Amino acid sequence: MTCPRCFLTVVALAALAGGNLCAAHENTLMLRDAWAVQSSAKLTAQGEVLSTTPYHPEGWYPTSVPKTVLAVLADNGVYPDPYYGENLKQIAGYREGRWLRMPEDSPFYPAWWYRTEFTLPDAFKGRRLVLHIDGVNFRANVWLNGRQLASDDAVVGMFRRFEFDVDDFVRFGEPNGLALEVTGPGHLPEKDYHTKQVEATTGWDDHNPQPPDLNLGLWRDVYITATGPVALRHAYVDSDLEVPSLGSADLTVEVHCVNKTDGQVAGTLSGTIEEIAFAQEVVLEPGETKVVQFTPEAFEQLHVKNPRVWWPVDVGPQELYDCTLTFSVVGAVSDTAQTRFGIRKATSYINDEGWRVYRVNGRNILIRGGAWMTCDMLLRLDRRRYNALIRYAKEAHLNMLRSEGFSIRETEDFYDLCDEYGVMVTQQIFGRSIPDEDLAVACIEDMMLRIRTHPSLVHFLGHDETFPTKTLDAAYQELIEKHSVNRTYQPHSGAFEIENRFKTGGTRTGSLQVWTYATPGHYYTSKDTGAWGFAQSGGIGGIFASPASIRRMLPEEALWPPWQDAWSFHTVTQGAHYYNAVLKAVYDRYGRAAGFDDFIKKGLALNYECARGMFEAYGRNKFSATGITTWKYDAAWPAAQTWQYVDWYLVPTAAYYGAKKACEPLHAQYSYDDHSVWVVNNFYEDRKDLKLTARVYNLDMTEQWSKTAAVDVPANGNVSVFAVDWPEGLTKSHFLLLRLEDGGGKLVSENLYWLSTTPDIPNKLEEFFGFPKSTMDHKGLATLPAVTLNVSSDVDTPGRASVTLENPSDALAFFVHLALTQGEGGTEVAPVFWEDNYFSLFPGQRKTVSAEYYVEDLGGAAPAIHVDGWNVAR
Repeated sequence: MTCPRCFLTVVALAALAGGNLCAAHENTLMLRDAWAVQSSAKLTAQGEVLSTTPYHPEGWYPTSVPKTVLAVLADNGVYPDPYYGENLKQIAGYREGRWLRMPEDSPFYPAWWYRTEFTLPDAFKGRRLVLHIDGVNFRANVWLNGRQLASDDAVVGMFRRFEFDVDDFVRFGEPNGLALEVTGPGHLPEKDYHTKQVEATTGWDDHNPQPPDLNLGLWRDVYITATGPVALRHAYVDSDLEVPSLGSADLTVEVHCVNKTDGQVAGTLSGTIEEIAFAQEVVLEPGETKVVQFTPEAFEQLHVKNPRVWWPVDVGPQELYDCTLTFSVVGAVSDTAQTRFGIRKATSYINDEGWRVYRVNGRNILIRGGAWMTCDMLLRLDRRRYNALIRYAKEAHLNMLRSEGFSIRETEDFYDLCDEYGVMVTQQIFGRSIPDEDLAVACIEDMMLRIRTHPSLVHFLGHDETFPTKTLDAAYQELIEKHSVNRTYQPHSGAFEIENRFKTGGTRTGSLQVWTYATPGHYYTSKDTGAWGFAQSGGIGGIFASPASIRRMLPEEALWPPWQDAWSFHTVTQGAHYYNAVLKAVYDRYGRAAGFDDFIKKGLALNYECARGMFEAYGRNKFSATGITTWKYDAAWPAAQTWQYVDWYLVPTAAYYGAKKACEPLHAQYSYDDHSVWVVNNFYEDRKDLKLTARVYNLDMTEQWSKTAAVDVPANGNVSVFAVDWPEGLTKSHFLLLRLEDGGGKLVSENLYWLSTTPDIPNKLEEFFGFPKSTMDHKGLATLPAVTLNVSSDVDTPGRASVTLENPSDALAFFVHLALTQGEGGTEVAPVFWEDNYFSLFPGQRKTVSAEYYVEDLGGAAPAIHVDGWNVAR
């Protein structure tokens, strides 16, 4: 194939190197289209030829960037969909399990060339031109118009941005040729490394298979900027908010001014933040980079009265400001930079019991969130995917994502959306220590300069389950201080032995038991691994995707029985046997499955009750429990079963809706350990004159017990209202319904539990699979009569849907599930933001559920509503 030449035009850029831009920058030429990729093993020509315009790349693979080599090859049909079935295993260079060294016989071991041509706009003439390469994995030789710009001993490190002055390399009025010879990671000596990470690159831990190319290629943008003699980089606004009054804030504005000439330059650096304006004169020596600040001590206007304040989700609005900085020389604009920021004070401290507590704007915040990982294994990182995942977190009232250290150092889209949705971020620096410590520090310095402006960023972790080396630990802390990042830091994500929390920084990690399976009551009954203190990565283990999602990733013959090779492949790198405890729990708790659909139905019910129980335990125990970022939140490729609250297709799991129920801001809940009923208030104001009603029902819907009480609950507090007095004569499976109403009789929380006369009794914590001594028996749920619901839907308003369901029967309609599809019987639309899902309807009950979606995801089809459930006719 021949890659066509393309004459590019100037386009707007939403994020420039050195700042998170909120407005277009007219002096930027994006180099995204008309690239071609080929292996060096198939070429004889070198960079001095490949980067010239007379060269015609015959047989190369056309593509756009950013895109990894494997993604390019999959797009071009060289390999079938790597995400379907076991196709990934058939790609040359694939290896089982975790691996760090690239096999020398892999097609991805040799370097691969990326090549494009571009024409500069006339408006760039007379300007200082810079080529930006924002993300290359792992190293590159860079050639422009037959001349080498940089060698791969300088352009190395996945999490660094590179700039090259190209005034003497480019030409106007004709195409320019750009070629990058990219060598991937894994060019390491053959040995057993006894670690999960040795290079500053992606590492997938045990989340999913590693892509055979190890994400080789250009994974972020390439572009050219044009400025005057001075360029601006790393724009930043830091705020010091007065708490608890929130009545004033001091702003400090900082930017790096770069003299692109070999002479002295004097000019004016000016800035605006809405109506606030400020300026100062700056002199730069030849080639100098100077960090210039505007402080409130020197500029009184940066002392802001009654600022609009940024809050996390559910606590308050996410107020954001724009700052624009301009450097002018003799009245002419040389460069501009913009950044967006929020005014807030985010801190954390260690309490008397040695646990980390988070505070935002002077208020303690109970953390309930998840561990975030790179959201696509081939690094196809589009804003749509980020928006869906982060909005899902906000909709579920999850207020923190921990960006884990084996993933990428996240993009501007990730942080921008966390800012907008009020989802706080803890950024882990690396998974393990990197032997090339200079490279590790260079990557992290670049990251800190890039993300420090985001109000959502609240904390840094050093490494995952281990300490950094002493030199790396010192370097991380020095970088935080050097660049005024003003976030708290701890070196270690958390110990398995909770006594070590005083050394690691006030948190614990999960345990092998909870990563495989944890009962709904586990977090109430275990002080070592339950809802006490702060857990960086607790969990419930083995979360299933929906049947529709699993059918998209696996051929029909692989669906049943479970744990076949293809199914196992789409779990974790240990294989599906890692979740044997979940398989046993499904069968012991709900009965053996009659087939695939029956098995997944039971697994989803298990996931819902376990996720709800985990998050509810933290709500009841706050602030003896200070938070959890459960392992984990999202999946990087289609997983039938893994640690996932939203699957790769952007469909929320049943566990997600269990978590959403548990984390609603004003919530009635049941305690599995002592049978008490609580009201948890996550609002920062008292809620009075509430009415809580609890009712117990047998399987046949006969009411066996009830109690009602008046409730007042303090701001950010919780109260124990009463204990359930279990009556005699309960069926083995039975139901507890909690309803919380406000003073006007409006329903504010409804929560249904399915419980059993056979209790959950845990086993010894040290057992890997954590098989309980006794488990609740819900096999009787299989005897629930079939129910046909009356369903009406309204999908006439584009992007919105509403479904009204009524149960006309005498039986419970259990675990009702809603989906929006591309026409009747079509593919499930995702993302869809349902108010509620996997809920139950009592006899005679009527419920309306609304949802929002994106019209373009319909693929041109008409929207249709699909309804199913445990005992609900489809």
